[in-house]
Amino acid sequence: MKRVLSWFIVSCVIVALSWALLPHAIVHSSSTGGATVPATRTPTDTRTATNTWTPTNTRTPTRTPTVTRTSTITRTPTITRTPTITHTPTQTLIPVLTTARGFAVGDSVMLGAARELQRVLPGLTVDAKVSRHLLAAIDVLRQRRSSGVGDQFVIVHIGNNGYVRPAQYDELLQLLKDVPHVIIFNLKEPRSWETANDLVIADEVKKYPNAVLIDWYSFGRSHPEVFAPDGIHIGTAGARAYTLLVVEQLRPLLTTDVVTRKSASYP
Repeated sequence: MKRVLSWFIVSCVIVALSWALLPHAIVHSSSTGGATVPATRTPTDTRTATNTWTPTNTRTPTRTPTVTRTSTITRTPTITRTPTITHTPTQTLIPVLTTARGFAVGDSVMLGAARELQRVLPGLTVDAKVSRHLLAAIDVLRQRRSSGVGDQFVIVHIGNNGYVRPAQYDELLQLLKDVPHVIIFNLKEPRSWETANDLVIADEVKKYPNAVLIDWYSFGRSHPEVFAPDGIHIGTAGARAYTLLVVEQLRPLLTTDVVTRKSASYP
């Protein structure tokens, strides 16, 4: 009986304690109930995108060149290379000696000027041959002098075809000592005897007061354009230059009744 009573008392105490603790458990459950009953979280901040990224800098190509590269430098040559040495001689007056009688003896160089010489000097007889030597020229002059023709002037151009000796050249000038005007050409030809022959000619001409030397060598060095490629022979321009040099030495023969024509001058 005591046991039953004790069991009953204990049971009552347990029940009482249970009831005493029940509200506290309910409250605790309510505060921690989120662990068992999940709370439905309705978002209050609905993040609707208000900054829609619409590109404001639309890169439409606008590369229109602002600088047009038009060349401002027109390459028109300002320096016209016109030759300063004109091979066409300028025009001047050369007297034509219609009354003067003369004679010319020479080799192939004189032969190149023969036609122009006779055009300007109608009274001139020209005896010029290719490869003629000094001794042959002496023979020609001897025949001319023995014919008794009274020449007012004589032109000599010899020595291009070999060495000349002083005695031989002196013999030539002796044949002409009574001629009023003797015109002697020295040599312009690139051969071994050029310098030696020119020295002989210059020395011999000095001995005769009626003789004058035309420095064909210096003229040729200054005006190579009037010569053929061999540097010896001459064409049309050279013939005119040759003739003008002769006429310059014959001015004492000019008279007021001389007819003049247009021909070419030379620098």
